[in-house]
Amino acid sequence: METAAKILIVGGVLNLALTFALGFVLSNSRLKEPEKPQHYLTLAHKVSLWEAFMLLGLVFAVELADLSSGVKTLAAVLLVASSALQDGSSVLNWLQGVSDEFAERSPGFYLATINAILATAGLAILIVGVFRGL
Repeated sequence: METAAKILIVGGVLNLALTFALGFVLSNSRLKEPEKPQHYLTLAHKVSLWEAFMLLGLVFAVELADLSSGVKTLAAVLLVASSALQDGSSVLNWLQGVSDEFAERSPGFYLATINAILATAGLAILIVGVFRGL
């Protein structure tokens, strides 16, 4: 198995672990204060699950991509790093009690912005590689 695939699998599994941990935190929070809005905690829980599925699914793209091992590894690192920033963004917004990251330009907003740049670069690399491999 290629290094890039291993990186994506580890990133995906860590996101699944985070999803379960955040699910327990969310459940406890809702039990203690059911009326308190938990938008960013709920979002963090969902986003980490989506990120897990995305990273695990991209293992197939790595296998299909006609790129050097180093380029595929770079793409995988960018995607896993972007995933960590996306997870961190929602968690940070929750911890800071942010109500609207766009309006407040919270630190979580800036993590999400960096996430978007890294994800775009990593995904673009794999898209090019997959189309070259077809």
